[in-house]
Amino acid sequence: MVKKEEFIQGEPTSFGRNSVKAIISQFIGFMLDSYDLTMILTIAPVLAKVLLPPSTPLLAAFDVILTYSLTIIFRPVGSAIFGHLGDRLGRRTDLIITVLGLGIVSALTSALPTYAQVGILSFILFVIIRIGVGIFAGGEYAAGHPFAMEWTPYRWRGFISGLIQGGFSFGASLAAVVLALFLAIFGTTALETYAWRYLFLTGLIPAFIALAIRLSMEETPVFTDLKASNKIRKTPFFDLFRKPYRRDFLQVMLYMTGMFFFAYALFAFVPTILEHAPSKFPLGTADDIYTISTIAAFFGAVLFGTLTQFIGRRRLTLIWSVITAVIAIPIYYMLIYGASIGSVIISLIAGIIIGIITQGPWGMIPIYLSERFKASMRASGVGFGYSSGIFLGGWFSIYVPLMHDYLFKSIDTPTNIWFSTAVLLIIGAIIVGIGQYIGPETLGTKLTE
Repeated sequence: MVKKEEFIQGEPTSFGRNSVKAIISQFIGFMLDSYDLTMILTIAPVLAKVLLPPSTPLLAAFDVILTYSLTIIFRPVGSAIFGHLGDRLGRRTDLIITVLGLGIVSALTSALPTYAQVGILSFILFVIIRIGVGIFAGGEYAAGHPFAMEWTPYRWRGFISGLIQGGFSFGASLAAVVLALFLAIFGTTALETYAWRYLFLTGLIPAFIALAIRLSMEETPVFTDLKASNKIRKTPFFDLFRKPYRRDFLQVMLYMTGMFFFAYALFAFVPTILEHAPSKFPLGTADDIYTISTIAAFFGAVLFGTLTQFIGRRRLTLIWSVITAVIAIPIYYMLIYGASIGSVIISLIAGIIIGIITQGPWGMIPIYLSERFKASMRASGVGFGYSSGIFLGGWFSIYVPLMHDYLFKSIDTPTNIWFSTAVLLIIGAIIVGIGQYIGPETLGTKLTE
């Protein structure tokens, strides 16, 4: 039987029932976020046929990916709303609302009418659903990351941070595995006809598991102490933009902008690269390579988060940024070269490396952002600080096509975007490096007020 946690000065020094529940809950909640988003990306060609009029395959896929960006762009709204509530009412209450909303709204995708039935209205309804998903997803990590970190003993912060953030990559892997199963069971024709609806219903399973766990959890001792000592802020969200916290927020915003470029160099465009000419891979093979790449990304996040507990959050990120900028173009060339000659091994090795280098630095995000903001404004700071990178970083689905069409089309080839994606990653590495360079080392920061 798991024992109760032990505390020193308001922070846990051992794992107990609530610590374990908090970690599992946030892992599943964050996994659900990625599961939904990855499902959109991996079946973008299918959704393009179902929800849009006939068009050029790559252009239609970009239209679906654009709705993915809309989901991302609306996350700051959810972070602002639920981050504020998380600092005012408590982390636990927030998490119950957000996971329930995220699961239900995502599942509504399965009820969409097709373009053949209602015309362009089908795509409009799809966009509205994606906006709703974005709002609840933005609230999910606003309260969820602080909740898990405030229940985690100090010496385990890096590892647990990586594990929780790895839930995003795990969700991507799970989505790819589920898609592979659907392809094996139903086939491509049935998937395009009706089985895509069942795909989105599967997201209800992790949503209700997370909900059941959260209903049984206790509030964090950090927030309980804030409430007992009357230190709850009246306007925690707006305090982010006032001195002396404004500079901290702007530094986090710059850093997170680069991090979003990192993330979607894998999640948004590796499937697109593998699924379009000159790639010779069928959808199933491309999905298998992507699945293994996201599994590698999960282990990269856990490893990176763990290492920051020994090397430091700032130092390791700076080293990683330089390495990423140097190898970005060679590794994406390796990915498309393998795909163009039909070599699964070459593309798989490239995909694994891309998964690790792009998602590793995300392993410290839950703890790094929790350490950057005071407890009384932590949900607002973590949520909106995380989401602030979206203001510029979330429009990756526009940047890459623009680079492809106007700068690098002759390098990319007309039907692929491998070089433009590599450039996106280089830009991200530079921004991440600058963002960390101007910020402090946070290792050792207490999470109490």
